[in-house]
Amino acid sequence: MTHQPGQPGQPPVAAQGQQPPADGRRPGQQGQPGHIPATALGQQQRDGRRPGPDGRGPTPAQPVAVSETTSVVPRGDRNSFDIRHKNPDGSQMVISQKLMPDGTKKVSGFQQTEDLRSGTTNRVANGQRVTVGKDFERLSVGGGPAFVTKRNGLREAVLPDGRPAFQDRYTSFRDRNGSERRVIERTHYAHWSHGRPHYVDRPFVRLYDVGQIYGAPVAYYRPARFTYVAYRPYYQRFAVPLALASVVTVGAVAAVAFASQPTTYDDPMALMGDMQIASGFEEGYGYSPPYGTTRFYDSPEGVALRGQMAEVQQQVKVNVKGNPTLAQQLGEVDLQASSLQVQQEVGNAVPVQIPEEVRQQVRKQVRLSVAMHQNGRPLVLDDVLASGYANIYLFQTAHPLNVGDLSGAGECFLMPGDLIGFSSLPAANSPFAEMKVVASGANSCQTGGVVEVRLTDLQEMLNGFSERVEDNMKRVSACAPSGRC
Repeated sequence: MTHQPGQPGQPPVAAQGQQPPADGRRPGQQGQPGHIPATALGQQQRDGRRPGPDGRGPTPAQPVAVSETTSVVPRGDRNSFDIRHKNPDGSQMVISQKLMPDGTKKVSGFQQTEDLRSGTTNRVANGQRVTVGKDFERLSVGGGPAFVTKRNGLREAVLPDGRPAFQDRYTSFRDRNGSERRVIERTHYAHWSHGRPHYVDRPFVRLYDVGQIYGAPVAYYRPARFTYVAYRPYYQRFAVPLALASVVTVGAVAAVAFASQPTTYDDPMALMGDMQIASGFEEGYGYSPPYGTTRFYDSPEGVALRGQMAEVQQQVKVNVKGNPTLAQQLGEVDLQASSLQVQQEVGNAVPVQIPEEVRQQVRKQVRLSVAMHQNGRPLVLDDVLASGYANIYLFQTAHPLNVGDLSGAGECFLMPGDLIGFSSLPAANSPFAEMKVVASGANSCQTGGVVEVRLTDLQEMLNGFSERVEDNMKRVSACAPSGRC
């Protein structure tokens, strides 16, 4: 059920100065939200992972049945493969082994069950649970919040105690000319700071234009403009250099490690660029353990899943070893190399390494976003695709996402703060884009991997980027007098 704005707590306040567009054009028109320009769509590159129009190129690996309930799918090299197993209760288990850039092997797995009565599919992997229904997808992370994306374009997040963190609803907004427009109203009841949720005394509202991308509804954030004079300090160097402090840590663990770490900043845009990166990963760590009460690895569910994975792997090894025909079909796949390595827990996480070129690119995008904010222009996916810098543009994950892992098959999770860029521009009429992971946290998709992301989720990342820039402008304005942010 959708809460009315102001529940719980006092009535919400709209972001200062925020107005939906008054130009009367609908999303989907040239230069407007929802329009994916043909010029950009025609620029996609052949990346070699899929057969081209001429039928040449690699073909998908075929599964090799090792028993009535189990098959193995080789993945490009002898150290990477998937094992698919059907349990007696009808549930399925997928185990993926992947060769990492440092030469080590990582084994991950998830179990999938279907509820015929409710029409939902549930997948559990490394503490992250994904529930897919007819009109929604729900992703919960450990003992942390759950994020829901609905087919009608609305989103919400719920804290472990059942309280909403934010919630969307459709409503109407009266323009300056008196006409009413349909918008999405997102009411925020909590904000994240130092890796923890903090309930606000007075909920606040952000408004979004409503559009579509290939028939899928999508929201476009309309910036809340400040007064004209409020933007001047961001284009002038600080009289006294500022230090960047607590925003880069979660407890005693640094969220990020830049290639070169300045002790102070005299350029507001450089400061906000680093804040943009660090605060995103800080939020991502906050969604994962140790915020949750029990780590999945140590939970009974985690122990049981690892035990089942080990049992299935052992069965496959025995069947293949005793059957020369199977061994020949699987070629050089090294099943004996399998080991139950698991993703690194957040409690043991090391700072995310941010290359200098990534840092500089985010700073440029922050500078552009500040200018767009000043002009009241939304950050829109079709504008990025039509630009000359689409191939180098970086997207910052706004909310946890379950995505297809094209590098090692299977699935993985993008967490807030993770940075991705186009591996190739979206193909014509495709609602997905192939994205390369540029920087990611410990429990996220592997840095350097290629994942498949919905275009609507890319737009939500742009919304989140604009909102984070807006929040960081307010933060810098408040902390600048103290000399420490």
